[in-house]
Amino acid sequence: MSKKVALVLSSGGSRGLVHIGAIEALEERGYTISSVAGCSIGSIVGGMYAAGRLQMLKDFFLDMNLWKMFKLTDFSLSINHLVKGNRLMDRFGTMIPDVNIETLPIPLALVATDFKTGKEEVFRSGNLNRLIRASFSIPVVLQPIEYAGMLLMDGGLTNPLPLNRVVRQEDDLLVAVNVSAPMEHPRSTTDLDYAGIIDRMIDIQIVQNCELMRKLYPVDFSVDIAKDKWGTYDFNRAEEIIAYGHDAMIAAIDRYEKAQPK
Repeated sequence: MSKKVALVLSSGGSRGLVHIGAIEALEERGYTISSVAGCSIGSIVGGMYAAGRLQMLKDFFLDMNLWKMFKLTDFSLSINHLVKGNRLMDRFGTMIPDVNIETLPIPLALVATDFKTGKEEVFRSGNLNRLIRASFSIPVVLQPIEYAGMLLMDGGLTNPLPLNRVVRQEDDLLVAVNVSAPMEHPRSTTDLDYAGIIDRMIDIQIVQNCELMRKLYPVDFSVDIAKDKWGTYDFNRAEEIIAYGHDAMIAAIDRYEKAQPK
């Protein structure tokens, strides 16, 4: 039975801290992650893992609270985004090495969206720090990033679960951590204001895109977290979310291994 994994990490805001616990569980059970693809929060976790700095990222989030989140938020007066993201990236910049993706020991693919063309952009080379920042530039919330003539923002707009972008060898297992699975308790639009309705529309698009990718590219096993399990910005609940991801991946591995022929 192969224990090499091509790992795909979805978008999903703070729910993506599940990715950290899931990676720890895979390694704990003797699986080797041979390549990674991610978008948005999946790019942050995947990029830091490929760079050998996952523990540093975990420590950063475990130390997070609401006040520290506020201090990292540099609000903008721009009409097209609420937060510049410079303070956050300055903080990340102390953790993310100033290297190019193609120099990392693990093949990495980061997904972003070009606002100018509306097309998905996949990066397997280029500056790691800059492209992580581009991949999680949430529309309206974070300032888009200019890069190589493109205006890049969140990859979740075009490919929130990039199963088709991970580098995969013949004996690799395809494993996904999807934190944008269908909601457990969807709300009626009568309960929402205009902003809530827009958010719900985006949620529907992301969930459907993830479901489509799952059908087109069947995985060997996965962790699937409902879109409403935690809010997008619940980073102050890092310990709980990371632990949940660890336990969910252990359960997924158990199911997979039990189903394998003896």
